[in-house]
Amino acid sequence: MKLLKRTEFGSPILRNVANRLTNEEIGSKEVKELIRDMYYTLENKKYGVGLAAPQVGKSIELVVISTKPTPTRPDIKRQKLTLINPEITKTYSKRTGMWKACISGSKLYAQASRYRKIHLKWQDENAKIHEKDFGGFMAHVIQHEVDHLNGILFVDRVKDPKTFITFSEYKKLRDKENATIKPI
Repeated sequence: MKLLKRTEFGSPILRNVANRLTNEEIGSKEVKELIRDMYYTLENKKYGVGLAAPQVGKSIELVVISTKPTPTRPDIKRQKLTLINPEITKTYSKRTGMWKACISGSKLYAQASRYRKIHLKWQDENAKIHEKDFGGFMAHVIQHEVDHLNGILFVDRVKDPKTFITFSEYKKLRDKENATIKPI
């Protein structure tokens, strides 16, 4: 396993629409190794909970998500999810603002709009097709990562530019109002 280098804001690959994978490509040694290395990177670099292939320099429709309870999110379930060729096929309710950041964004936070619940269709690492509704935290994470596959960054979802803050300011805000702000 190897640590992958992250792609940062400004890199053209983050603005490209990623390429869908064929079933043959999904089963390839290269894609299997990339999935393994993406999980390894996510866990060992402590990059957060989700990583899309464009964030590690690969323009393909692949996302890995690994959630676990933390001091700021004690109620989050431990979960691993590999999404290949994901499609959000339905959204429920209005978009709501939530504090967001991105590993490609170099410690920049802002309030970005996301749907509270989505219906997702995707393939797993064995090319099996799945469909499921996701709500709350997982819905927000999935939307963020699927946006990466479509060349959309969280800063594009920010309605009020006055909400942009650095990580150190976000941490102060979170510590001060921990009961009302739930970061992702």
